[in-house]
Amino acid sequence: MPTYRGNRGNLLQHWALVEPLGCIRDDGIQKLCFVDAYSMSPTPTRSARAATDQTANEFNHVRSRLDRSSSAFEQAWLTLGKNLPSEYPSSAAFVRHSWPEHVHLLLCEADPPTANDIERWLSGLDKRSTSFELYRGDWRARFAEPFPIGWDAYCFSFDPNMYERHDVQSPKPENMYSSDIDLLRGAIRQLPEAPIVVQLSTYSVNGGNSQPDVFESLVPRFTEFEFSTTYVRADKSMMSFIFSRGVTVPSNLEDRFRSWLADRRGAG
Repeated sequence: MPTYRGNRGNLLQHWALVEPLGCIRDDGIQKLCFVDAYSMSPTPTRSARAATDQTANEFNHVRSRLDRSSSAFEQAWLTLGKNLPSEYPSSAAFVRHSWPEHVHLLLCEADPPTANDIERWLSGLDKRSTSFELYRGDWRARFAEPFPIGWDAYCFSFDPNMYERHDVQSPKPENMYSSDIDLLRGAIRQLPEAPIVVQLSTYSVNGGNSQPDVFESLVPRFTEFEFSTTYVRADKSMMSFIFSRGVTVPSNLEDRFRSWLADRRGAG
């Protein structure tokens, strides 16, 4: 059965997705293409490992107080929680709820039960405002194929367990590596001129992948493509990059996230 952790990483991932999405929307964009390389089920159950997660209480605290906040992320979570049989929705569900115009969802998922959940959710969406493609397999294979064109803006989401700055002999599908960035850059090259946002999160610094090391590995390769970089560090292990081109993303997202999280931790 598809699961989610329910920890600080979940809060970081989707707060840092919903906020930049608002920047694209404010630029007057109508038709959005959202590409999720690591799609999760819209209706997962909480992992049994959550009980041992040291940041699980933060997640619980925020979730129990959604009706007391006006943040876009929390209001989306609150509404989706009423409409979906799950305590925590997927990135695609957050995007579909938060985008007022037409959205095309290109969702990649290698796990069959998770893909089945996604397919059931997709089949129930309003086809007048949502089109979609579900790719059942590793996102890398889909990225080697042509991408849909004709959209006003593109938003890519990458949520691996970790970004590993070195390629390895036996890569793990759930991680991202240096060569994967080349694959992404190849996909970007084929897109027409349009605003693009890429969110890439990483949750571990194992194997000599400190946050400064990851920064040095990633940022110059997006700068070459004229992308600006904003990042949000939740702690010494968890961080989310937001690379943007053709749309202005606030440079103070990290300060805003930390201020928001501190406020939610202290909320009674």
